[in-house]
Amino acid sequence: MNAEVKALRELLEAVCEALTPPDGDVDDRRIVDRAAWARTTIRGALDEDPRDVGWNADYLRRKMREDEAAAK
Repeated sequence: MNAEVKALRELLEAVCEALTPPDGDVDDRRIVDRAAWARTTIRGALDEDPRDVGWNADYLRRKMREDEAAAK
């Protein structure tokens, strides 16, 4: 698997994680926020240099960690 394919796969996994809150939390506000982050991340990945897809996945995962920390 080349680096671009690996980075794209990581981005798609991060988007799936963003749209699946931990522990079955169904707080509507969190779902809306996570969907917005996922949309922004995907748009960035589509509009930017493909070599930067890994950065987008890292950004989305950081936003999710911040969200999970704030929810505790």
